[in-house]
Amino acid sequence: MLLLVAGFLVVVVLGVVLVVVRNSGSQGRFKQAPDGCWLLSQAQIQAYVPGAGSESGLDGAACTWEKANATDATGRIHVYVETFDRSTVKDAEEQYDIRRRQADKPGTTIIPLSDGDESFMACGASKGSAGSCESYTRLSNQVFRVEFESFEVRNVRDPASVVRTLTAQATQHLSQAGR
Repeated sequence: MLLLVAGFLVVVVLGVVLVVVRNSGSQGRFKQAPDGCWLLSQAQIQAYVPGAGSESGLDGAACTWEKANATDATGRIHVYVETFDRSTVKDAEEQYDIRRRQADKPGTTIIPLSDGDESFMACGASKGSAGSCESYTRLSNQVFRVEFESFEVRNVRDPASVVRTLTAQATQHLSQAGR
């Protein structure tokens, strides 16, 4: 009888441990979204948009860097972090998949990236600029977007290389924060 009770208790304890581990893993690494301006340093921004200042919006989830003097502006960088109330990894996966489907439109080139858990870049012509690219990256239960639009007529700044570099830097910064 004692062996039967002990066996039952082991099964109950293992069941509770399994539920706790399963639920904690699905919640993801991040309790809340970081401020969009926090994902990239001022030095990283200045390398691509010299003289740019940041403008935060949407409760800190979005941040845009653009040079105030439009006559010699080289581009604009926009970072947006999406987090949803009680966001889980599954929620983030679904949102990432939606963004991937939305990006697949005529005239857009989709390039897979190796950042985070999932990442891609979409590049295409942009009205009134030399070109633009944006990336969407999922890291656990966070999805963030990095966008660069080049204003230079001669397209000295290749939007794809800028977005690729900034996405890697933002992913590394976010990953370190989620430890």
